[in-house]
Amino acid sequence: MKFKVLLIFLFFVVSTFSQSDVYYFKDASSSFSYKDIDKVEFKPLEKDILEEKSGATFWFKIPANKTYLSYIFRIISIRATNAKAYQNLREIKKLKNQRYSSFKFSREAPIYIKVSSNFSAYFPVELNTEEDAAFKEKVQLLIDGFYYGVAFLVILFSLNYFYFFRDNSFLYHAILLASLTFSFILSDGILHLFNVDEKYIQFLILLNFTVLAYFASKFANSFLLLDIYYPKVKNYTYTIGVGIILFVILFLIFKKNELYITLGVLTAILLFIYWFLGVLLFKENTHTKLFTFSYVIILFSGIDFFILKNFGISLFETNATNLKIGGFIQIIILSFAVLYREKDLRKYNSLMKKDIIKFSKEIEQLTVQEESIKINLDVLSFREREIFNLIVSSKSNKEIAAEVNISVNTVKFHVKNIYGKLNIKSRKEVLKI
Repeated sequence: MKFKVLLIFLFFVVSTFSQSDVYYFKDASSSFSYKDIDKVEFKPLEKDILEEKSGATFWFKIPANKTYLSYIFRIISIRATNAKAYQNLREIKKLKNQRYSSFKFSREAPIYIKVSSNFSAYFPVELNTEEDAAFKEKVQLLIDGFYYGVAFLVILFSLNYFYFFRDNSFLYHAILLASLTFSFILSDGILHLFNVDEKYIQFLILLNFTVLAYFASKFANSFLLLDIYYPKVKNYTYTIGVGIILFVILFLIFKKNELYITLGVLTAILLFIYWFLGVLLFKENTHTKLFTFSYVIILFSGIDFFILKNFGISLFETNATNLKIGGFIQIIILSFAVLYREKDLRKYNSLMKKDIIKFSKEIEQLTVQEESIKINLDVLSFREREIFNLIVSSKSNKEIAAEVNISVNTVKFHVKNIYGKLNIKSRKEVLKI
C-alpha cells in the first residue's frame, strides 16, 4: 500500500516540476524558422500556454545540459499535431505510437520545438527523462484504464437493466455514458496509439458531438419525465439539436474554427438546459437530486476544458485528469440515480396497480347497479318511461303536464306509480338513477 502511495506521489511530483527546464517564445507573425530562432529571447515557461487562436506560432526551448540521459518532450493536446523539433539545425522525428506529439533527444545542444494549431493555442507540455516519461505514461494509462473499465461495467449493467425492466432510460444512460467515455478516449489521444489518421479522428469527434447531444436529450427527457413537467422544452432542445447537426455539416465543408467553437457552445447550452431543469425539479424526488449533483462537475469542467479554452480562458484550470475525476463521480452518482428512479417507478406502479384494482371493482359494482336499473326501468310503461325521462331532465310536474299534454293530476298519478315500481321515494333518487 505504501509503495502505491509513493508511486502516486512521484507521479504528481514529476507533473509539477516537468516544466522547470522549458522556455517559450511567441512568434506572433510566424516569421521565424529553426535557422534563426536561436537569436530571440525566450521566457521561462511557468504555466501552460493558453491563448485564443491568433495564427501565432509558439516555440519551446530546452537548453543544453551536461547529462548522459535521454529526454522526452510531450505536448499534451490532440490539437497540437502540427509540431516539429530541431537540434543542431536538424529536424528530430516524432516518436511513433504516442498519444500526443512527442520527441526524444539528448541535451548535448539546445532543442527548439515549433508548434501551432488551427484551433486555440492551448499547449500543456511535459519534459521528463526517458525513464520518468515512461513511468508517468504507464501511470496515466493505468488511471485511464481504470476509468474506462468502470465505465464499461456501468454500461453493461445499464443494458442489462434495460433488458429486464424494458425502461428506455437505462438504454439512453448506457449510450450517453458510452459517448462521454468515447470523448475521453479521443481527448486522451488513445487513437493516436494505433496511428489512426487525423482526418478520421476529426470526423469521430464531430460524430460524437451529435451522438452526445441526441442521447443526452433522450436520457434527460425520459429520466426527468420532462414530457409531464415541461412538455414545451422538447421543442426548443430539438431546435438546438438541429443546429448542432447543421454546424457539423458546415464544419466538414468549410473547416472553419469558428464553426467548431459554435458547435461546442451549442452542445454546452443543450447540456446546461437539462441540468438546469434538474435544478428546477430538485425537490421532486431523490433520483432528480442525484441527477443534478452528478452532472454539475462534469458539465462545468467540460465547459471549461472544451469551450472556454477555445477562447483562451480557463476558470478552473481543468485538465484531462480533472475531467476523468468528474466523469467518474458522474458515473457512480448517476448509476445510483437511475436505480433510485427505477425503485420510485416500481413503487409508483405498485400504487397505480392498487388504484386500478380498486377502480375495476368500482366499475364492476356500477355495472351490476346499471344492470339492475335497466331491469327496473323495463317495468315502466311507455308513458311512465316518458315522464321518468322528463323528471331526469329536472322538469316540474307542471312543465311535464304541458309537454306531454296531460293534466297535472295525471302526472302526479304516473309519478306515484313510477316511485312504487322503482322502489324510490323522491326525485333525488331518480336523478341518482
